[in-house]
Amino acid sequence: MTALALAVTGAGVRAAGMGPFAKDRYCWGAWEQDSGPRLLGDDELGRSGSKRTAEESAAPSADRPEGTCTLRVTSSVPDDHGASATDAYGADDDQASKTIEFKKTVEVRYGAVPASEEEHLKWLQRFLGGSVAPLPDGVPGLVGGAEGMVVLPEGCDVDGRPTVVTISADETGDGHLGLVNMPVSIGSQRDVARLLLAVANEGMRRTGCAQGAAPLRVTSPVKPVRDREIGGVGSTSTCGIRGLGFATVKGDHYDALAGTVEDDVQLCTLTNTDDVKNPVFTGQFVMVAHPRLAALFQGLTGDRSPGPGWRGKGRLTGSYDIVRTDCAHGPTVFALQLESDYLKKIAVPDSGGAFARAVNAVGDRIGCPDVAPRR
Repeated sequence: MTALALAVTGAGVRAAGMGPFAKDRYCWGAWEQDSGPRLLGDDELGRSGSKRTAEESAAPSADRPEGTCTLRVTSSVPDDHGASATDAYGADDDQASKTIEFKKTVEVRYGAVPASEEEHLKWLQRFLGGSVAPLPDGVPGLVGGAEGMVVLPEGCDVDGRPTVVTISADETGDGHLGLVNMPVSIGSQRDVARLLLAVANEGMRRTGCAQGAAPLRVTSPVKPVRDREIGGVGSTSTCGIRGLGFATVKGDHYDALAGTVEDDVQLCTLTNTDDVKNPVFTGQFVMVAHPRLAALFQGLTGDRSPGPGWRGKGRLTGSYDIVRTDCAHGPTVFALQLESDYLKKIAVPDSGGAFARAVNAVGDRIGCPDVAPRR
């Protein structure tokens, strides 16, 4: 299948939907009904009573380079399991007519990464997890089936913080079991890339922050993400990263989602799976070597060495360890977040040592001279 170019120009958006049979447009005109992604087509409205609605903030502008767009798809189906035993024999019961109401919410944000350290770290957890894959063709972004982000050129930075476009989704079903979170998908990785880049290009056009630059464009397929590793948290290796070790014991329930492993991106997410249906984020290892992806960590690395024997600048806090240095691909960031006190306690030989070993292991893979002291 020939890859489709994922670019939307301002002129194309303005021209679309003119006349008496104009199609619906969303997100400041960046998205058009039936333009390709499943989210915008008739297939997304396959359930009974389905409808698509949208809410938008004011469009991004030079004076206010931020904005939020929310698209919702609502629908309903008969709640057969909500009927009582009496209903099965034809008795008249209100339960028999109940339905399950579904609501999918897709939110797009245009703006700088959060300024506060706490919100900044949570943002990184959400959009640099093991479930996303890098955009091809040198475009600085990551996409999965339910979320994605793209970093805009340096000319769009706000107060030294990179401007990004993010997309995320959730879906709920509300029936006899109450409000339940459902598995959610915005669409294929190609769909998510198209939606992201359309808003990014429209936002840059409106703010004028990338004058003279070509629209962000992807023509190659997005590589699929590796599958989840069952039992992937080990004492000597986690997510296939030698030295990222945790001395778990029988009865511990941790899972490792080993995502992308490329020369300029490597991602790993750790979750506590005591509740299999509701895994809880407990940790994350990230390596990024693309200059604009490395810029996402601006403000977290500090301006001094993280400690004796380290090459680069960074911090070792226990909750998050981070170092930024120069490697063959340019500025490279290595980071480890641990939200679980238990994982910090059982890290081998300790959380700082596990980070140092992981940094050197990944550095060895990408041809980067020792960054951390050997432990």
